[in-house]
Amino acid sequence: MNDEAILTQLSTVYQVLQTELNDRITKTHYRYVLFDRLGVVSELSPLYNDALQDTVAPELLAVIKRPELAHNLDSCPLLVCLAEPGEPLNATLLLASLAQIKHDHLTRKHYVCGFITSPLPPEALAGELLESCLRAGRALGSAFLPFYEPFTLDVLYHSYDAPASHLGTLLPADTRYCFVDSDIEAHVFHAMSYLDESDFTLRFVNQTLRYHLLNQMTLYGLVVTWHDLCEAQDKPLVPHLLSTIIGYFYDSQATQLVNPRDRRAYVLFSLQYGQLTASKRLSYCIDEVINHEDKQGLLGELLSQERQALEALTNNQQ
Repeated sequence: MNDEAILTQLSTVYQVLQTELNDRITKTHYRYVLFDRLGVVSELSPLYNDALQDTVAPELLAVIKRPELAHNLDSCPLLVCLAEPGEPLNATLLLASLAQIKHDHLTRKHYVCGFITSPLPPEALAGELLESCLRAGRALGSAFLPFYEPFTLDVLYHSYDAPASHLGTLLPADTRYCFVDSDIEAHVFHAMSYLDESDFTLRFVNQTLRYHLLNQMTLYGLVVTWHDLCEAQDKPLVPHLLSTIIGYFYDSQATQLVNPRDRRAYVLFSLQYGQLTASKRLSYCIDEVINHEDKQGLLGELLSQERQALEALTNNQQ
């Protein structure tokens, strides 16, 4: 995605944020931006930690004390209040946050995680979000789930048929969360109540979620690689890229490819040429790798040798 396309997408994101952060209800709440300080930001940015300490009142900053980082609070996520109830938004921080999202697009660690509206003041909201990360971690059998990380949240979002109704269980009452996904599209979800921790687990966890989190880094690598290939070939991106990648990654052929290199090759060739199993010749290559151990790890090489079949597949799908 080139700079012009990113700016166009961010313009739409800005309009969404203006609506979400300034509607009749949210104007009466605190409005926040959440930073992950494991990410990198320029010392010249107004989002830089020292700059925030100089320009934002201390009571409008709150640290989410991530357990494994609690020995160094400067590395923990930071809630920054963009506006108190009834007050106008801090336009400088909002625009700087959008610029940082552009800068961080597809990097491993994003500095800007999301935008939040809540009746809770900073310290109270930080405590609630920490508990949500701990509760989500317990539901998955781990210590802590940093659901606020943008690509993690993107993966979670793709784990449900109706994501807002499940992700909303991560938020305290009357709170909204907006994040920007890998396609630079804004998604908003609202707080949803639940009965107790067992009910939360039932509503939050499913097998798809477990698979997606297990394969999160592989999915991220595929998104980044496809972006790089499209940029090198000067071709448009597939709409809803992560959803498309997930579709190929978990289809009946891909799940039979036991070598990670083969599964990666299968997804990338599918993105490039379309449904590979529509070609008998390409299906034969895939079956050979699935059924013969000595050919595992070679799918990319075998498919590359089938130029005629790949070109025919492309022509048939145009």
